[in-house]
Amino acid sequence: MQNRALEMEVFVCVAESGSFSNAAEKLGLSPSAISKLVARLEQRLGVQLVVRSTRSLRLTSEGEAFHSLSRSILQDISVVEAQVARQSESAAGVLKVSCNVPFGVHAVCPLIPQFLAENTGMKIDLELSDEPVDLILERTDLAIRTGSLQDSSMKTRRLLNSPRHVVASPEYLRLHGSPGHPNDLRKHNCLTIAGKPQHSTWNFRDVDDSGVGIVVPVAGNLAVNNGETLRCFALAGLGIARLSEFHVGRDLEEGRLVALLTKYDAQEAEPISAIYSAQSHVPQRIRRFLDFLVANLADSNRSK
Repeated sequence: MQNRALEMEVFVCVAESGSFSNAAEKLGLSPSAISKLVARLEQRLGVQLVVRSTRSLRLTSEGEAFHSLSRSILQDISVVEAQVARQSESAAGVLKVSCNVPFGVHAVCPLIPQFLAENTGMKIDLELSDEPVDLILERTDLAIRTGSLQDSSMKTRRLLNSPRHVVASPEYLRLHGSPGHPNDLRKHNCLTIAGKPQHSTWNFRDVDDSGVGIVVPVAGNLAVNNGETLRCFALAGLGIARLSEFHVGRDLEEGRLVALLTKYDAQEAEPISAIYSAQSHVPQRIRRFLDFLVANLADSNRSK
């Protein structure tokens, strides 16, 4: 498809500057390129727009009409471009966010009222789902996911590293006792994530032997498919679970769960990241939301 906007811009410049050479200088093109573009435009339209002479040029009546309409169209294009640029650089408009359910419920949703209060020109379209999202097809600005990410063409930004804790309810500990060493977990009912073998092997640091690693295979009578369900069963006293800070931080603070084997903690953490389109210019509304999450999630994590 021919570049009609360029043809219009060249023709308007020729008409208003009075010559091909003046238009060429203003547009940074050669006079021959200007001449070819105008000739191509006339051929496509099937009319003569310019009457040329060795010293000057004048517009035909068709040329005057085309100049007037083209100038108006180019002005409209400039207005549209300026509006879009201003919108991109302002923290305004709709921001569509996808977030996995547990992190959304426990960490993101509590922050949304503060963000909207501080950014009154913005609207959040938040979708909580554990299903993968195609940012392009689903017109989503950014997605927040936990765990290691697969390689992709998208940009990523680490929001938080959430420490993992081994936890149990006071009721479970009252009935079954508290493990004093990681190897004691072999005698306890440990709740796991189904279909993910890495969640059935827990790592610890042996403080009694120069800090070397301890790897403990765990098992129990219940496996589930997600961390939030695991948390619910741990709260119900069914067994010992290993969950991230964002899942159980409030439960630990308020005594519904108890952290176990803390001196053997291997300092493992679950990465939380934002994924967004790898474009050269990231809109201000996305940058503002990412900066807000990084600052406030870090503050929340430090306060626990």
